[in-house]
Amino acid sequence: MLRLPEFQSLDWILHQPLRMLIKDPVKLTENERRYAMNILTHTDFVIFNKLDKMPVMVVEVDGHAYHADNPVQLKRDKMKDEILRKYGIPIIRMKTTDSREEERLKEMLNDIFRKKSDFAEPIGS
Repeated sequence: MLRLPEFQSLDWILHQPLRMLIKDPVKLTENERRYAMNILTHTDFVIFNKLDKMPVMVVEVDGHAYHADNPVQLKRDKMKDEILRKYGIPIIRMKTTDSREEERLKEMLNDIFRKKSDFAEPIGS
């Protein structure tokens, strides 16, 4: 999908450590900081801007067998969501039992771009 003309400025990386996205953990609680800075805590995919390498969004794929009825993992997922929210990085969670993944991802990327353009000023204004 990132090959579509409207997303040519984007690329992705697999299994990016969360601590690589959160350089300064000042906004985090102690528990969030420990979790985010742990080398084993990673994102499934990060979609980023090719030009400045800034993250555009995180995509998490939640396997049904691993996430269903697993309170520890559900707590970690919620903490990761909150950490990313605090740093303004949108996240989308996709269950392996869901459908319409491509459509949902495209909608979210379009929404992110639309929100960014709402704040952009034309050059020379």
